[in-house]
Amino acid sequence: FATIMYELKITGLLSLLYISLSCAQQQCTRFFDLIPNRTINITSFNYPGAIPSGSNCRFRLKAPSNHVIYLSCRFELFPDTCGSEFLFISRDGDLQFRDGERYCRMGQVNRISNFQTMAFAYYSSSPQTQQRSRLNCQAVARPAPCDCGWSFPNRIANGVEAGKHEFPSMVGLRDLSSNLPIFCGGSIVSERYIMTAAHCTARQPVASRLLALVGEHDLSTGAESIYAAQYRIQNIINHPGYMETASGNINDIALLQTATPIEWSRGVAPICLPIRQAENSFNYQNVDIMGWGTLGFAASKSNTLQKATLLTMDNAVCRSRFNSSITPSHLCTYDAGGRGQDSCQYDSGGPVILRQRERMFQLGVISYGRACGQPFGIGVNTRVTSHLNWLWRYIGGSVCVR
Repeated sequence: FATIMYELKITGLLSLLYISLSCAQQQCTRFFDLIPNRTINITSFNYPGAIPSGSNCRFRLKAPSNHVIYLSCRFELFPDTCGSEFLFISRDGDLQFRDGERYCRMGQVNRISNFQTMAFAYYSSSPQTQQRSRLNCQAVARPAPCDCGWSFPNRIANGVEAGKHEFPSMVGLRDLSSNLPIFCGGSIVSERYIMTAAHCTARQPVASRLLALVGEHDLSTGAESIYAAQYRIQNIINHPGYMETASGNINDIALLQTATPIEWSRGVAPICLPIRQAENSFNYQNVDIMGWGTLGFAASKSNTLQKATLLTMDNAVCRSRFNSSITPSHLCTYDAGGRGQDSCQYDSGGPVILRQRERMFQLGVISYGRACGQPFGIGVNTRVTSHLNWLWRYIGGSVCVR
């Protein structure tokens, strides 16, 4: 029998599907779109017969948005030396199994996907005379509990390079009519909405010319992130009270609606909004800012995502030290350590993040400042809690409250 290559995409239409292929040897990659609460059954070919030697099959399962996958596999893999028959499972859905779990011999394993995709594979290289191996798996998609603000464990002006996927909610905005790789930042707030600064969308007001990069870290290469993806923008919603004045920006906040839902992963996540802390002033808190902007005033841009840790300050102090036009809807940050850490050109629209209870909450949107990168410099941001009612009007039904 000839080796058979398969590239299938199967959508579950029945409450229980039984899938089995027969041949002397199989190399395959197969994709399944799951329907909520409908179980599919996936077996090794020839099941309940043995897996032929030399077989290598991979399966990728995808659940709808806001669902996770429950996988249960019963396996009999021989010989007992655990050297030639394996079952691999990736709870992230990685077909290269870089995060994969490996199983051999006999047993049953039950796993839940981290997000809406999962992958598994079996591999056989035993001599044909020793073959007794077989595999039987069931998978079902069920609703996932809401979550936000997770971080992958692992320079803005005079800052340091962020850890890879340290900030999964970070977005880089591209203007398709410009040669700039990133012209502004943003943050994911739900599966269809990105928050940014209104002065960024004033620069490019045509939604179809905007592209959102998510899961990205190093702009100079497309190979270092398995989570990187691009999403088209179909609608721009600027705050109706946005004004750009000689002394600064007011209500500098906007929402971008993506054309398709954003898919969650370890490297792509919605930020938490401080909805339960709406009355908190957040004075004198350590916060993180990040972006791909310039590394100093009029300096070169960074290819890698940079971060800096700043301190929030009381608005009255900010008003006296920086600008008399500071309003309650502003949030000021400053470089308390005098190291010249600051947001800079092309960082606008990015988030000001507070780490709290092992989650990330967005307190502000980077708006404006003076010559960036100066020791003890002050930056002015749009205060998120001042705009929660406006945000809720558009994203209330899709936001996770923590």
